[in-house]
Amino acid sequence: MTESITGWARRLASPNRPAVRGTSVRTAAELILRLAGVAALAWIGYLHLWLEGYRQIPADGPLFLLDAVAGFGLAAMLAAWPRPLAGLLAAGFTAATLGALVISLSVGLLGFDESMSASFVRPALAVETLTVLVLLSWTALVAARLQRPTGRRQRVPPGRVSQPVR
Repeated sequence: MTESITGWARRLASPNRPAVRGTSVRTAAELILRLAGVAALAWIGYLHLWLEGYRQIPADGPLFLLDAVAGFGLAAMLAAWPRPLAGLLAAGFTAATLGALVISLSVGLLGFDESMSASFVRPALAVETLTVLVLLSWTALVAARLQRPTGRRQRVPPGRVSQPVR
């Protein structure tokens, strides 16, 4: 009755198109959420101010560049490979970016203290929070649509046809 974790993880990361069940409304909602996630990840990549002077910060500067590249890369990955694992990776990245901003606002990060009065802080907080919610919602919808195998297959000698065990 219970499925192994490895089987579940394989379906989440499978390069094959998943067998799905659901309605066209649900499919449309998934597409809208995925496209919103892709756009938000690209916006996060743009928002991280590498060209606006943050590259001058000794320790944090290269991290802003890495964040921008990762945002665009994950947006491309989610657009090209719409699998739950891609959504989880993108949500984790966005949550880490949001966490770094909150730490920088509260106690400082690698010697840099961000201020709420900085021009892009409030939009970054809003976009990153919404992005995490959108990506997790999309991932949950897609993962719920993946069909579980209907039965276990018996091992049979080569040349024989196997039948599902019921």
